[in-house]
Amino acid sequence: MTIDILILVAALAGVVKGADWFLGAAEKVGVSLRLPPFILGVLLVGFGTSLPELATSIAAVADGVDTVTIANVAGSNTANILVILGLSTIALGTIRFDKDLIDLDIPLLVGVTALFSLMLVDGSLSRADGIVLLVGFLGYVVYSLGYKEDDRHHRGLIGLIAALSKGSKTKVERQDKLTTPMTYVVLIGSVALLGIASKFAVDSLLDIVAQVDIGVDVLTFFALAIGTSLPELTVSVKALRQGKGDLVVGNVIGSSMFNILLIGGVASVLKPQTIDVGLVGWVIAGLGLSVLMLMAGSISKRIHLWEGFIYVLIYLTIATKIAAV
Repeated sequence: MTIDILILVAALAGVVKGADWFLGAAEKVGVSLRLPPFILGVLLVGFGTSLPELATSIAAVADGVDTVTIANVAGSNTANILVILGLSTIALGTIRFDKDLIDLDIPLLVGVTALFSLMLVDGSLSRADGIVLLVGFLGYVVYSLGYKEDDRHHRGLIGLIAALSKGSKTKVERQDKLTTPMTYVVLIGSVALLGIASKFAVDSLLDIVAQVDIGVDVLTFFALAIGTSLPELTVSVKALRQGKGDLVVGNVIGSSMFNILLIGGVASVLKPQTIDVGLVGWVIAGLGLSVLMLMAGSISKRIHLWEGFIYVLIYLTIATKIAAV
């Protein structure tokens, strides 16, 4: 089993690195094609940070496994808020942000999380559920692309995209010159790495499950979900070191929305997804509590050090309950 664990770790590292290379190359290609910065930001921020979860979920579906996606999405979203924000606060201090999230992005996240939770009550996501989620995803992207507001009040995903768009003229001139044939080689190679690494990650996960008395969805909720959340952690740490709390929260909200709507939608349309009914209550509790904690922080526009500890403690409690099921 030690070899399988090492393969899983290496495969997850490959997935994260493949996503990183893909984003770098895709950004250069997008700039060279003169895509508007706002559209480029939507694609890179929302789709990019959810790429590892999407790749591993599709790999699981290709393997005929229908118990990975729900646990992957739920585990990633719970980890995004409770673990990433919690550990970031503990390590780097109070997260402060100026944007008013409580009247737009938080209600959207609460609504999407509630919708997803209702779909999970019977322990499954049907193709009809997947279609609803994808319609929601398209609506969210269209809304994001058409959203207009002055710079002082950009919020959530919109704020993160707006920040990336600053200085876009200089960025276009610089990256347009850097686009070479090697850029396209990296783009294609990163997609191949994502596919291969995801396949190894899912296969090693299944091999580990076959050797221990742990369900696929339980192991996915922890190992796969946390592993595929590393891009969000990287972005959060970098942003916090620069004092950009808005980018951290915007990254978490945008990624969580994309995880539910895009990944849940795509995977369940390809193949109806299931999760152990015994886990449903704790999974929904994890999703709900994480969003409520983020809502509380959004009211005061800061997440204190002590709140970060509570975030982590809540996650550990849910983790032990799910592991015991």
